[in-house]
Amino acid sequence: MAYRPVQVFASLAQKDRDKKARFVDENEDKDRRVVRKNEVEVSATGELSLPPDRARVTVVVTSKKEAVLEAKTSVQRRLDYIVQVLQTHHVKEGDTQISKVIHRVDGLYHMEGEVRVVFVDFLKCQGVCNFLVEKMDESVVVATPEFFHSPQRLEELRRQACLLAVRNARQKAVEVARLLRSTVGQPISIREESCREWEGPPAQGQSHDQDKPMTYQERIAMATVTVQAKVFASFELKPKEKGRAPSGGR
Repeated sequence: MAYRPVQVFASLAQKDRDKKARFVDENEDKDRRVVRKNEVEVSATGELSLPPDRARVTVVVTSKKEAVLEAKTSVQRRLDYIVQVLQTHHVKEGDTQISKVIHRVDGLYHMEGEVRVVFVDFLKCQGVCNFLVEKMDESVVVATPEFFHSPQRLEELRRQACLLAVRNARQKAVEVARLLRSTVGQPISIREESCREWEGPPAQGQSHDQDKPMTYQERIAMATVTVQAKVFASFELKPKEKGRAPSGGR
């Protein structure tokens, strides 16, 4: 009995082609990962502090009279004087708010006028407050200044803290590269991981005695804002170029 040779024909199925494609992709990914090994990854923080740039002062004028007109006149006369003092000290009209409220208690008319002033000059703020305390009677109460930051200054502080963290990250990467006898190239990625901010004296160890009233400077220190930004960055790590041999010889 004679045997005939058998020929087998096979084609690459779609599943096999997909496996081959994935194999090629994985090799390419490995190659890319190898390239990505030539980088340095660092984290760094940037911390900045900023004292307040605004002070808010509230001045309250009160009067109790049997006649409503007398109460209004008494308060208005003092309000006019306070406004005159502010104008003399060159306080802008837009930085001043005046409100007046009247109500009756036990048959008497209680009139209350309030002046809220925002100062950008703390020395001027101190001078106006001292002057009003000296010249006005007990019916006028000058509150302690409240120190705060304008929104623009706070936003700028946060931005500068982040930029400082990036500069610190690059400086750290440069030091690592120098240790490895390499140089830092272009940044690959930069990510802000966190941003914290708090009020209080920037220097550690400063605390206020709760039994004593705060001084003017202590209030400014307590209103000081500190922002700390933390970033994660990766930079390209390149081999250091060898110096060229000096030319000009024969």
